[in-house]
Parts: sequence; structure tokens; C-alpha cells
Amino acid sequence: MKTSLPLHIAKGLLLCSLLVFMIGCSSATPTIKRTAAARPTASIVWTPDVRSDSLKNSYRVVLKTPDSRITGICILKKNGDEWRGTLINEMGAKAFDFIVTDEKCELLNVISMMDKWYVKKTVAADLYFFFNVDNPKASFQKRLERFEQDGNLVVNYKKKQLLAEPDGSVLLMNNRYHLQYELRKMVEIDPDKVIQ
Repeated sequence: MKTSLPLHIAKGLLLCSLLVFMIGCSSATPTIKRTAAARPTASIVWTPDVRSDSLKNSYRVVLKTPDSRITGICILKKNGDEWRGTLINEMGAKAFDFIVTDEKCELLNVISMMDKWYVKKTVAADLYFFFNVDNPKASFQKRLERFEQDGNLVVNYKKKQLLAEPDGSVLLMNNRYHLQYELRKMVEIDPDKVIQ
């Protein structure tokens, strides 16, 4: 007697297999290799020019995966002891909301194409590292390698590398899954200072 898998399970297994295959075949994400010119540093990534604790922060976002490139806007604001944010694509559709605390990152209101446990787990872990890299209470803090090289601040943790560039953009590379997140601060315009 021959039995077959239900269609939804078969589709899920096919999707997982395809994801593993794409990750295995994708090219390596570029990383900054430490050279003799690198200097250890205690500098922080999230300076007041890059992220305000009291104002709304807006960033242009580029998310690169092995087979696609997604662009949009990230809006981030501190609310008590947590950071609350949302990621919106260029057409104005929300991809997801997130909350980052000292202990974790939680994704909320995730669009259906990303609403898979393994996708949410990876993105939440990346955002937790991304926004807590300077937080002394973060669980990974004692295992970071932090150095300055060629004008850039580089922070390494396991298979992740965060790069803070002199222009204020912040780049996170997840070399395990070949994902790359880039945030570039958008200039906020004060309506009271606009010349009419």
C-alpha cells in the first residue's frame, strides 16, 4: 500500500530543500578581513547622529538575499526600554513590525511570504544583534570582536559582521545565510525651519 504526503507538507519540504540549495550555491557575502592596520576600539555603532533615543528614526533599507534585493524604509523609535520599528517596502506595503529588547527581538504582523518560522527566527536574530550591538546588557556582548580599519568600525560575532561606515550607513552581513541588511539614515526635515 502506497501512501503520499499531504500536499501542504510536500510543498513545505520542497520549499525548505530549495532554500538550503540556494544558500549552499550562493556566493559568499563580502566581509572585511582584519589586517595589520586594524586597531581595537571601544567606539559605538549607534552614535546620536545615526540613532536618536528621543526622536523617530527613519532609514532607507536594502535587504539582499542570495536571489533578490528588497528596498524600503525602516522607521524606528525608542519606547521605554524597547525599540519599536516597522519595515515598509517602496510601494508602502508593510513587511513586518518588530520590537527589540535587551533579551530578544520579536517580529509582529509579518507578511505571508515571510511568515515561516525559520525566516522569522533568522530575521529576528539578525535584528536583535543589529540594534543591540552597543548594548552592554545584550547576551552576546562579551564575545564581540570590535576594531577600526580603513575609516570603518567593524564588529564581528560568530558568522555575522556589522560595518559602520563614515557616512553613517550601517551594514550587517549574515554570512551563514548570505543575507545583507543596509540601513542609511534619512535626514529629517523640521517643518518649523522650512523657508516658505
